[in-house]
Amino acid sequence: MQDEDGYITLNIKPQKPAPSSVDPASSSWWRVMSLILLILSLGMVAALVALGIMSVTQQNNLQAEKENLSGTVQNLAKNFCQHIIQQLEENQKRSADHKCSPCDTNWRYHGDSCYGFFRHNLTWEESKRYCSNRNATLTKTASKNILDYIKDRTVFIRWVGLSRQNADKVWMWDDGSVLSKNMLEFFEDGGENMDCAYFHKGKIYPTFCKNRHYLMCERKAGMTNVDQLL
Repeated sequence: MQDEDGYITLNIKPQKPAPSSVDPASSSWWRVMSLILLILSLGMVAALVALGIMSVTQQNNLQAEKENLSGTVQNLAKNFCQHIIQQLEENQKRSADHKCSPCDTNWRYHGDSCYGFFRHNLTWEESKRYCSNRNATLTKTASKNILDYIKDRTVFIRWVGLSRQNADKVWMWDDGSVLSKNMLEFFEDGGENMDCAYFHKGKIYPTFCKNRHYLMCERKAGMTNVDQLL
């Protein structure tokens, strides 16, 4: 179109945007697929975490079962080894050693401890030091089982790890525990200044700490030598 001055006026009209060629149904389908993939991915992650937890739990259970089995085997081995030693003692009418014992030579294996019976005439304090030098303590005869065990293996008076500070104090074992009431029937009370105790013929007696007697030491036993039982 030409105006009065001879110029051409262009009548430019804005064009409408071309209609989108994306199918709405196709877009919805991809959204569904993306959601499904996301759910599957989360499910796989959750499954891997669950498998990891199950694996750790199973390992812990297996370790616990292994420890329980090992403890059972060791307990059976200990009882069997001590039975062998007892039979040797009874048949030979003297102390006997066996390779299954975790105790040193001439130390007796009973319960969870090793017991050493020594014929040295020492005071109570000297006896305590003697045991300490051997990584042991004077024997703690705090049960009838131990009293019976020792009674069958010695006829001599022997110091035990029981003492008191004076007549007004309670009787205590070397580990700091107090003489229990159920042991009083095996304990003969003494007079003043009798602050140390010895064992003889199934009972415990107080006496003067400066007296001299034989002694017996006790220390924790190690693991039974299972391979020596095979």
